[in-house]
Amino acid sequence: MEEIKKLLPHREPFIFVDEILEREEGKKITASKKIRNDEFWVKAHFPDLPVMPGVLIVEALAQASLLIFDKSEEDLFPIFVKVEDFVFKKPVFPSSLLILKSEVLFKKMGFIKFKVSASVDDEIVAEGVIFATLKRKEELLK
Repeated sequence: MEEIKKLLPHREPFIFVDEILEREEGKKITASKKIRNDEFWVKAHFPDLPVMPGVLIVEALAQASLLIFDKSEEDLFPIFVKVEDFVFKKPVFPSSLLILKSEVLFKKMGFIKFKVSASVDDEIVAEGVIFATLKRKEELLK
């Protein structure tokens, strides 16, 4: 987890990657997130049948995507600008081990395009494409 904290600007309770399983710097990653019974959303989404919100699955994939790259400059912040062709195929429940995969499709003109998928028990539960850009802190505060 400490390695992940060095690479991501996020902090608890908003870190959705527990472990890097495989990584080819600048190209692709496989990471994991154990969905715990005490996650902040479990009691409310939904009380009788806790299902991980799709937006949090996308966030987990976005965070895993950032881990493809070594953090080079402290003042650069990742901004996700587009989610495309995203499909949720099965719900994700507490106690699941979510496997997060991301691959860089291109990196040019300040944008990065990732092909991502999340799976549980070797079955894809969500997949799509996300786009990101890196901005300096002062650019974001304008």
